[in-house]
Amino acid sequence: MFSPVTSLALLLSVASPAPSTPSPSQEQAPATATAEAPPSDEVQVPRRLDSVAVPYPEAEQAAGREGEVVLRLTLDEQGSVTDSEVVRSAGAAFDEAVRTASLSFKFEPARVRGEAVACQIELAHTFKLDAPPPPVPQQPGSEPTATQPTTEATPPVPEEKKLETTVSARSDSEERRQSAEAVRVVSIQRARSRSGDLGQVLASQEGVEVRRTGGLGSTALFALNGLTDDQIRFFLDGVPLDLSGYPFGIANVPVNLVDSIQLYRGVVPVRYGADALGGAVNLVSSPQEVGAHGAVSLQGGAFGTFRLTLGGGYRPAEEGFYSRAHFFADTTNNDYSVDVEAADDRGSIRPVTVKRFHDGYDALGGGVEAGYTGLSWADRIVVRAFGARHDKELQHNLVMSGAPYGEARYDSDTLGAQLLYAKTLSPSARLDVLAGYAWQATKLVDVGEWVYDWFGNRVNPREVAGELGENPIDQTIWQSSVYGRVNVGWDVAKHQTLRLAFAPTLMVRTGEERRRASPSDPDRLAAERSQLTFVTGLEYEVDLLDDALEVILFGKDYVYVGKAEQPLATGGWRKKDRELHRLGGGAALRLRLGSPLYLKASYERATRLPRPDEVFGNGVLVQENLDLEPEHSHNLNLGLASVPLRTKLGSFRGELNGFARFADNLILLTGRDREWSYQNVYAARILGVEGSAGWSSPGGLFSLDANATVQNPRNVSGQGTFGAFEGRRLPNRPWLFANATARVSLRGLALAEDELSPFWSTRYVNGFFRNWEGLGTVESKDTVDTQFVQAAGIGYRVRRGKLTAGLTAELENVTDARVFDFFGVERPGRAAWLKGTLEY
Repeated sequence: MFSPVTSLALLLSVASPAPSTPSPSQEQAPATATAEAPPSDEVQVPRRLDSVAVPYPEAEQAAGREGEVVLRLTLDEQGSVTDSEVVRSAGAAFDEAVRTASLSFKFEPARVRGEAVACQIELAHTFKLDAPPPPVPQQPGSEPTATQPTTEATPPVPEEKKLETTVSARSDSEERRQSAEAVRVVSIQRARSRSGDLGQVLASQEGVEVRRTGGLGSTALFALNGLTDDQIRFFLDGVPLDLSGYPFGIANVPVNLVDSIQLYRGVVPVRYGADALGGAVNLVSSPQEVGAHGAVSLQGGAFGTFRLTLGGGYRPAEEGFYSRAHFFADTTNNDYSVDVEAADDRGSIRPVTVKRFHDGYDALGGGVEAGYTGLSWADRIVVRAFGARHDKELQHNLVMSGAPYGEARYDSDTLGAQLLYAKTLSPSARLDVLAGYAWQATKLVDVGEWVYDWFGNRVNPREVAGELGENPIDQTIWQSSVYGRVNVGWDVAKHQTLRLAFAPTLMVRTGEERRRASPSDPDRLAAERSQLTFVTGLEYEVDLLDDALEVILFGKDYVYVGKAEQPLATGGWRKKDRELHRLGGGAALRLRLGSPLYLKASYERATRLPRPDEVFGNGVLVQENLDLEPEHSHNLNLGLASVPLRTKLGSFRGELNGFARFADNLILLTGRDREWSYQNVYAARILGVEGSAGWSSPGGLFSLDANATVQNPRNVSGQGTFGAFEGRRLPNRPWLFANATARVSLRGLALAEDELSPFWSTRYVNGFFRNWEGLGTVESKDTVDTQFVQAAGIGYRVRRGKLTAGLTAELENVTDARVFDFFGVERPGRAAWLKGTLEY
């Protein structure tokens, strides 16, 4: 495999007359390739080997039309075309002709230092009609003879003008996908034009659940292969997401600020410097291109919802200074209809349909980045700064029962900065360093003095202020975090790499409760609390058998130091300091079984240290537990995947993966009303199978994708709080779910570079029990019923030069089905959206 250290993008322009259909007057000659610059000993560009002809569309020939189509072809290490994308259109007929033919092209593969590598090339193919031969002069009044040529055109001659080749040993995403790492790379190019948020994009992937307690801005529970929430780590470009300006959850990150998503199943690479029980999610931001670039998207629709994103940057040249910035703003009333039970004028409880009235959400934030590349003392140095704020109204308790809330709310403010430094120390060694600081303030106010009904009316005054519990709340929690990460890579020999990672994080928290029951009571939030974690990882990677086999071996060391004070009932404080040390490690391999299949297997003995919110509470509804223990799990994955298989019937793709998680000392959120806290409750075994399949018709006119997940999470502990339920399926967790999407792409309808895209998608979740399946009779059990939700829409996009504009209309929950992710908490019904995008 070509090392990422030396995988610098080498852009070469090559004049390459490729095989074409000659005119009768032309003499066939073998294809040649002449470099405009002297050929490099380091890089050998692809060379066309086949003699596939591109037919001239009959309708375009009859109409006398000409055109030029630019394709971006992806070539594998054997020189076969694995993907063909129209970069510049000349119309649907021209596009279809050359794109279909290009899937049969064969090239001598690109080589770097003699090693065959994958690459992308841009191929400009011109359809041109030969000019008619000049007429033969004739005497006035003479008739043309049979031997005299007519003015009809000779057969058209398509031409391929040039190849622009980028040799970079695969893109980073493709490098990850075909590596031994247990990762799935999700492109969200299409999702940018749709109304769904990042939570919906993630939920459409196999093995992923994103369950919400309401509409936009509500609490979201993320699960990957059966493990949930903080058991999965979230990153933005490798930096912890909650320390990058998005403390309110991954589901609410604007889609249009992300380029792709990397899902790591159960086994997390050491370069992230993270402790994780069930895997990781890394959001990859859009790459910075040369020149000035900008993008804006605006979405509006149901429930008073509007979402705005802005982004732009400037890079004068490949090397040197660059800068970019982004901004987002969201607002919604979340006033969708729900079915509840309310008292009528006579005091009788009856079912009614009402609109939510106190569930609004507002968020805004942004960031700036400036950096230099190509310095003598740094390959790359970057400074980032960010800030964000969100404000959320609270409508009801966790099961949407009892009286609603009419005034309770919380908000959060975040500020921070980061410094990134990267340097190639020698041809075989490299270093990258990250340092950052993040500050967050979370405020909860619950001082309401009225009881509200589900119609939003004030019913009567409260004897004691506060809606969430027995006492009013007016509190703020301040949290500061200093974090760092150092990655060192060393190519110890050809195809052998050693990596070392250090990642310390120090968090300090304090707070203030301004509405204590008595002024003499101790303020439980005032004590200073801190948490230091230090994760060290060592990884060895080797490629064997001419890249047919890749093996990764790694070990991890986890250190946890927590300091806290706990108020005593008799007054004063008690020290609650803790120190923990754990070891872990694992292995991963990828074996190529022959084109296009490859096998992946991975294992990690994973450890996850408790998070600050779990130990100290979240400042809203979750209380502290200073005795929380780390979680552990044996994570295994075994999968079979393929590169796209091109046939005359279209392109086929697929993946099948089995997973097992043997976890103990699991951390679970338990309690009721205001008394919620995280507890170590049981051990679990989660077995599952997930698969995906897709098909695209020749020319990309139609595409279908579907995936499904079956998982079996069970309690395997006879000890502790839930020992009586040993062998039972874990409660309140979906065990069968599936997704499907269909899309039509119609190009060149009104303009040469436009596309009309009708689409349809659906999600199915089989019903499951809220509580343990062994409790009570079937008739008495609380259940979350089977969900089957559909969405449909149509998008239009047009490109004019460097400007691309798009408009999408979408209808979510087409059938207006009643949807519940959690028992009792109803999700929004049918909703219409309109989203516009503009990119330069």
